[in-house]
Amino acid sequence: MVKLAILAIILIISGLGLFSKNQKKTSNKSNTNQTQVESSVDFSGYDKSKMYTLQVGKVADGDTFHVRLDGKEFKIRLLLIDTPETAKEGKAAQPFADQAKQKTEELLKKAKKVEGKFDVGDYTDKYGRALMYVYLDGKLLQQTLVEESLARVGYAHPPNTTLLKDLQKVEEQTKKKKKNIWEKDGYVTNRGFDPSVY
Repeated sequence: MVKLAILAIILIISGLGLFSKNQKKTSNKSNTNQTQVESSVDFSGYDKSKMYTLQVGKVADGDTFHVRLDGKEFKIRLLLIDTPETAKEGKAAQPFADQAKQKTEELLKKAKKVEGKFDVGDYTDKYGRALMYVYLDGKLLQQTLVEESLARVGYAHPPNTTLLKDLQKVEEQTKKKKKNIWEKDGYVTNRGFDPSVY
């Protein structure tokens, strides 16, 4: 009788373990599907010459945030700029990543009107994020982040380069101030940021 009770307890515990594993698998599948839904928004019907009013959600980092447009929720990756990476999966945040994220959050929150515009090339990047120029009360967010020395000009993939020369001019002026991302020679590279110089 004792042996049967022990056997029953072992079977119950093993069953709970299997149930727990199945729950985790289901949860992971759900997260994967959510990512696929987010990245499968079809933007082909959007006019590339038109400005769209956006409702802003969570800010992921200085150059990426969630928005809502026409009932669709998706991530925007700001065209033509790159900010330092925030902390992710065991990797420490790069210098000035938190400041860039905070500045983006602050500017988006203060803006009375947030508008986005696609460029003439691809609507999305390889991760399914919408590639847009974002205007806050009429001023280009990318330009502000470059002026604040919290973003470098980068990820220029023709033909999505309409405002590239304008942003490069701003960057040339900003570099001279030697503040934030430009304070340490070698931190900003052609491929991003090199925290090893700190």
